[in-house]
Amino acid sequence: MTHSKPTYYIWKTDEMKQEEYEYIKNYWTSLGFRTVTFVDGSSNKDINEGLKAVIKNHITSDKC
Repeated sequence: MTHSKPTYYIWKTDEMKQEEYEYIKNYWTSLGFRTVTFVDGSSNKDINEGLKAVIKNHITSDKC
C-alpha cells in the first residue's frame, strides 16, 4: 500500500514577487504537500479572446 502526498495548487500572477512565491511553496512543501504552480498569462489580454479560443477548441476537438 502506498500513500500519496496531498497536492496544494499555487496560482502565480505577474504581481506576485519571487520571494513571496518561494515562501508559499516552501511552506506547503514543509507540511508534506506536493505543490503545483499555475502561471497566469499576461493581464493585458482580453478575456473575451480567451473565451472564444476555449469555445473554438472545444467545438473543433475530436471528443465532441
